[in-house]
Amino acid sequence: MRKLMLLAVPLALAACSQEPAPSSSDADDFAARVGAPGTSTTGGTAVVVPNAVETTAARIAPPPNTDVTQLERLGNIGGVDLGPRAGGCTFSADGQEMLVAAGPNDRSLPGKATVRAGGKLILLDAPPGGYDQVKAGTTFNGEGFSVLVQPTGRDTGQMTITDVQGRQKAFNGRWVCS
Repeated sequence: MRKLMLLAVPLALAACSQEPAPSSSDADDFAARVGAPGTSTTGGTAVVVPNAVETTAARIAPPPNTDVTQLERLGNIGGVDLGPRAGGCTFSADGQEMLVAAGPNDRSLPGKATVRAGGKLILLDAPPGGYDQVKAGTTFNGEGFSVLVQPTGRDTGQMTITDVQGRQKAFNGRWVCS
């Protein structure tokens, strides 16, 4: 009987460890829920999007020949790391999110923001001041351009983009922080 038990235990363990591989629909469902790069959700089903725009931000220069004063709608920013944060803010103009920013609780640390230009998400840095500085309005600096956000009233603000040649474009919109 004891020999039978010794043989049965390894067989039982092997059988328990044989889980079925996740099906393609499970993977698609997961990708749709987390906004994985290269997917969009249509009717609850994840669909691969050819030539999808970037969903992660980097400290990079905008692609060549990109007019940074013509920021694009942010879209999926699920892969953007704005670092530790006590809160965040969003600037929207004409119903389109154009900048998302956040800052840590520690005022000695900088805030961060992201914008989309030339189909790429670009990470911007603010001077030290933490979330309080971000919320009060600040300048976010990127490679070859800067973005100044200034609150103008309750949940309103102005965003001014300045490129390396000094050209500027200002947008009035909503500056909402939480």
